[in-house]
Amino acid sequence: MIEVSSARAGTLSPLSLTIHPGILAITGPNGAGKTTFLRLLSGILQPTCGSIKIDGKDPAECTIGWVGEYPDRNVLFTRVYDELASPLRFTRVSCTKTDQKVRRFAKDLGITCLLDRNMQGLSGGELILVAFAAACIAVPDILILDETDSHLDELFCDHIEDFIRRSGIRYVIFSTHRPERMAVADEMIRLEKGKITEQISLNDPSGPPQPDSLSAPGFWRKVMRELKAGGDG
Repeated sequence: MIEVSSARAGTLSPLSLTIHPGILAITGPNGAGKTTFLRLLSGILQPTCGSIKIDGKDPAECTIGWVGEYPDRNVLFTRVYDELASPLRFTRVSCTKTDQKVRRFAKDLGITCLLDRNMQGLSGGELILVAFAAACIAVPDILILDETDSHLDELFCDHIEDFIRRSGIRYVIFSTHRPERMAVADEMIRLEKGKITEQISLNDPSGPPQPDSLSAPGFWRKVMRELKAGGDG
């Protein structure tokens, strides 16, 4: 589990919570502290007080995958192949195994045709997929997506969510403003003015009822179940 104990940074009030393995959605208005909280979890930002432990370890001791809203700001290499290979090369994975994994990931995400492309020539969607693959390829302890879905359509988001479910990554934490995307999570946290105002399990049928509203992730969870049931029928 991820244990956050009275952790504080920036505009965040001291936060204490437990995050279970699975997918966690974080939502809230602009300026609520979502990105600050994600940076604390990733180890990019150190708490001014309190502590964060990921399965008993400090974030700095863990492997972190990060994809932001504008991944072009964090590009390391010119060629797509090298961008995907870099997390493996940094951990001294052999050239043969690196090549095999890069090509397998590219095939799974449908970006094999991009491997020899220049990173600067990619479209926004292509860039997101490449950044996402680079963040996942070393199977990090925790994958963090900071409003990565802001400019993506539903089909694109579904493609990424399906890949996440198959990835074996223990913790996936993403921030979003979109209730239909929150619905794919196992848990949800709402931040407002640096404080947690809501934390619910979206998998718990005995939890508080969710309103039938387009702004409620529980509503979208119900819609998704009905669509799946209709497709199975």
